[in-house]
Amino acid sequence: MKLEELLQFHEIMIQCHDNPDADAIASGYALFSYFKTRGKKVRFIYGGRQPIRKSNLVLMVEILDIPVEFVRSLEEEPELLLTVDCRYGEKNVQCFSAGMVAVIDHHKVCPKEIPSLCEIRDNYGACATVVWDMLLEAGFDAGKDERLSTALYYGLFMDTGKLQELRHPKDKDMRDALEFRCNKGSLFLFQNSNLSLEELRIAGQALANYDYHPENRFAIVEAKRCDPNILGVISDMLIEVDSVDTCIAYCILDDGAKLSVRSCVQQTRADELAGFVAEGLGSGGGHARKSGGFLREDLLMQEYESRYSLAKPEKTGDCVRRLLGDKMELYFREQEIIHVGSKDVPDLSMEPVYQKKRLPIGYVKATDLYPAGTKVEVRMLEGDIPFTIKEDTYFMIGVEAEVYKNDEAYFLAHNDPVDIPYQFQGEYAPTVHEAVSTVGPEEGVGERKNLKDFAKTCIPRDSSFVHGRRLTRRTKVFVPWSDSYLLGVPGDWLVSRREKPGDVYIVKADIFAKTYTPVKQ
Repeated sequence: MKLEELLQFHEIMIQCHDNPDADAIASGYALFSYFKTRGKKVRFIYGGRQPIRKSNLVLMVEILDIPVEFVRSLEEEPELLLTVDCRYGEKNVQCFSAGMVAVIDHHKVCPKEIPSLCEIRDNYGACATVVWDMLLEAGFDAGKDERLSTALYYGLFMDTGKLQELRHPKDKDMRDALEFRCNKGSLFLFQNSNLSLEELRIAGQALANYDYHPENRFAIVEAKRCDPNILGVISDMLIEVDSVDTCIAYCILDDGAKLSVRSCVQQTRADELAGFVAEGLGSGGGHARKSGGFLREDLLMQEYESRYSLAKPEKTGDCVRRLLGDKMELYFREQEIIHVGSKDVPDLSMEPVYQKKRLPIGYVKATDLYPAGTKVEVRMLEGDIPFTIKEDTYFMIGVEAEVYKNDEAYFLAHNDPVDIPYQFQGEYAPTVHEAVSTVGPEEGVGERKNLKDFAKTCIPRDSSFVHGRRLTRRTKVFVPWSDSYLLGVPGDWLVSRREKPGDVYIVKADIFAKTYTPVKQ
């Protein structure tokens, strides 16, 4: 759905859920501003039992002059009711009648009816990001208004655990675009009015009742129902314990369990761990050290009954605790860790040989973007990857928009540049920018350059061969050029170049199927 599709309506009512958080308020405010500039008769409302009381949200509404109204009923039926950060008919959304209903949301789609006019991006960290991106597509730059920038940035900040649970490249793009356009004084005030005495008690009670698993050095705690950001406070404290390497704090909400995940060791990324424990049960992702997730109640109950052949326990929290503990034990038990350049690198020379297909891919000579020696970050769907540009660095854009690098000698030996315009296909076009460590945090990250705008086309030669075997267990490959690891799951491929057997890396299953073909021996 495009915002322009909603301009056919003159009277528009924007509604967020009954207990508005910063993300819902920011998203509704941004849409209110857009429709107001388009000459529409627009209101921004929420229902429920009581008006906003949380200190940081009261300050947000007052300082940014956000025209959100608490209502119990509507005198007239609006022509369009647009629910934001929620969906019409849910338990936490007061049901008002309307001529037409539309939805903008970022929560996981449940198996229930949704209107034809909807935009749901459940892989985004905040609804504010969805709205920001839709506004840009509609030619409306929210960054030009300091109050809007502050609201959207704070909405993202709060819904992603203080920016540590950014799920999608668009979340990071909005953070970068608005970080130096918002009012830092207001943000500081909001952030320091976030914790009530009751929430302090909730954090203390949770930390006093932890489960600790010494063999794999992880801990799990349950908190009483609370603002999801309080979970971040709890997990931040728990990860500082000297014997805890990874931890999960969770609380039970209306439709499932909210998770806050932390890691302080290189061998485990919090975003990867969150994705693993939430697999098949909901969603998880974020930052390498701090992440979050959500387990849907219907799915986790099905999993509990199937896994343990037991009826649902009286307390949902007990069910979640047991599932999380078992999934964490499985995570650490069934994984292989490989350090390229060390003695533990497996010998793949006896594995079958595969040849790279002659499919067009993209390439960019890195020094056409920045001088040699520049530290940059490439942003793609898989995350941000740091590189230091050398004179012979080439960025390659694969068939699934994945980015990797070649040195010039390897690039010229294994690829044929062709005079065909590069055609990008994918959800998110990878970008590159100077790292903050290069330009200084006070200057931001500098201009973001889209790799597809600089890319040329090449076709791999018939001489590109690898040895490979399909993975049967979770595998992490640490490579010299990154502080993180390449992750492979069962079904992916562990490969090495035929001429350089020690150079082992991971190729995702779908990419391998598209780009390699077996060689008859």
